[in-house]
Amino acid sequence: MAKKKKISNRLQAIGDSQPRSSMPPMPGRESETQLVELGMFVSATVVGTLILAGFAVIFGLQAIENHLETQATSLIDQAVATVAEEDPTISLRSDVAVEASAIDLHLRGTVGFEDHLFALETLVKQIEGVGEVSTELEYLPAVKVDVPDITASPITITWENGSATIVGEVSDEANRAALIENLEEHFSRGVTADEFTVKEGAPSERDWLSAIIGLIDVGAEGLPEGRLFINAAERLVKMSGEYETRQDRANAQDDIDELIAATTFSFSSGLSIPEPPPFTREDVEEIQKSIDELVEGKVVEFELNSDVLTSVGIALLDEIVAALEEVPDVPIEISGHTDSQGDAEENMDLSERRAQAALDYFVANGQDPARFVVKGYGEDVPVASNDTADGRARNRRIEFKALEE
Repeated sequence: MAKKKKISNRLQAIGDSQPRSSMPPMPGRESETQLVELGMFVSATVVGTLILAGFAVIFGLQAIENHLETQATSLIDQAVATVAEEDPTISLRSDVAVEASAIDLHLRGTVGFEDHLFALETLVKQIEGVGEVSTELEYLPAVKVDVPDITASPITITWENGSATIVGEVSDEANRAALIENLEEHFSRGVTADEFTVKEGAPSERDWLSAIIGLIDVGAEGLPEGRLFINAAERLVKMSGEYETRQDRANAQDDIDELIAATTFSFSSGLSIPEPPPFTREDVEEIQKSIDELVEGKVVEFELNSDVLTSVGIALLDEIVAALEEVPDVPIEISGHTDSQGDAEENMDLSERRAQAALDYFVANGQDPARFVVKGYGEDVPVASNDTADGRARNRRIEFKALEE
């Protein structure tokens, strides 16, 4: 019903936008003068009627009727086109004939939009000089029509040894040029784009192109060899390649998540790291249990608003190092968290620096840095309410999570 109201409003706008028509000027200065003088004493509607009547005397009734029929038909055609623009997948079964009898109009035929049963009468009444308007209209509901579904082929970008190849289709030349230009900025040894073409009529890439360019930046800067696959029809993106360390992969994934969040795409990761030493799910569960028991009721303590460990914090990290050595191959994420007091950006920075300080301590005590991933979450992942001192203290923490890959 809301859509009908919207369309009815647009019908009114069509009528309002039309110039008030009158018959073309004809010779006869004396007649014109008489009509102008008469207009000083009668309403505008009566003037229009008298003008038409005067023309009828001079030029014949047929000219008046032809004129009104033409004006009314034009307005009706615009009304039908307005509704059709709202949904190109429907066909309006509208066929309205306009018959004029002197200055009166009669509309007969079929309409494909129910509101037109009444709205068309109101619309043509706005024509200057029209008398009575009657209708004999039948409503025939619109029918669905098959609209060709034009889609572009998926885009695949591959790169290695400083060069890249792109294949697939986009909707226009400007977007094609933008992607090629971005690739050329990253791959100095050349970009092959012979099979990257324009598909006329395909949906525009304007809602996701900038995000895809951002993904190219992420992949090209961190992966010596890689592949980026974009299927716009299925709203899917996949990136593949091997990063040197878990930290590199984790950093790239954070950037990717932010870019994908601005689109309606889903992301499938084919990002890997060099094959790690084997470990089992039982190993992951064992070390997680050991760490959880060590940190229960404790925190890795730092000096106030600082990433400098206190003696209490160092003592706890020493215990965790011993647990890590019991199961040496399982990767660990070190995450920093803060309470909500203070500036959010500063809290994010502090959480990252504190997580990095824990990693630095582990490495200084013989741990392999490639085993760890460091992340700062700032105040975004509280475990207690920030409304109490006890809750804020619990939120200021370092967490250690055993990873399965």
